[in-house]
Order: sequence, then C-alpha cells, then structure tokens
Amino acid sequence: MSTGWVLVLVALLPVLAWSIALAVVAVRRVVRRRGDEQARRLRLARMLGTADLVVVPTADVDLPEHTVLAVANETGMRFLGYERTDSPLRRRVGVFVRVGGEVDAVVRGPVVTGPAVRGSAVPGSGARTAR
Repeated sequence: MSTGWVLVLVALLPVLAWSIALAVVAVRRVVRRRGDEQARRLRLARMLGTADLVVVPTADVDLPEHTVLAVANETGMRFLGYERTDSPLRRRVGVFVRVGGEVDAVVRGPVVTGPAVRGSAVPGSGARTAR
C-alpha cells in the first residue's frame, strides 16, 4: 500500500467516525421508542429504582411529562426539576428524590413541628415570627 492511499484512509477516518455516531443515534432513537406506553412506563419505573437520588436523561424517556410525574409518584419519587449536565452534548436530565429519604430531608430542610409561638422561630429555617 502506497503512502498516498494511507493518507486518503487517514483523511476519511473522521467521516467514518461521524457515520458511526449518526448510526448509533438512530439506533438509540428506535430502541428508545420500542414498546407501547405501558412498556415505556415500566422502563422508567426501573430507571427510578430504589436509590434516594436518581438522574434520568430526558432523551431516554419517551413519555409526556404528566406521565413521567405519575410514574415517579407511583414509585415513591418526587420530581425536583431539570438540569443540564456537564457533558459535551449538554443533555437535559430530570432529577428525582425518594420521598422521605435522606436526600429529600436535606432538600426540604428542617421541619418545624408544633404550634408557632411568638418569637420562637428556628434560626436559619427562614420561618417568620409575628411582630
């Protein structure tokens, strides 16, 4: 093989890499959309699992938001919001926490119980006192 052909092959490597990347994206799109809505709901429930904190890429869930929230509620999770990851593609992810879990307690902050007594706010809780 001559040097010229080697240079041609090296020059075509980026085209080959982009072709493979596009094929992978197309296959993922087809795989993600497989099954009916019930199968996709079950797949999401499995993604949420039993962890206290779960981050699910929105591209991996092909369901409307109200359905995602219903599945999260059924599995004992609470939706916190969307975030953008620090990955090169900056994919949007949904952040879920287990209701009553350690992470949920940290996110919600301290819970003040009992009747509110004048001037008895817990420091740092943001509770207002009557004046």
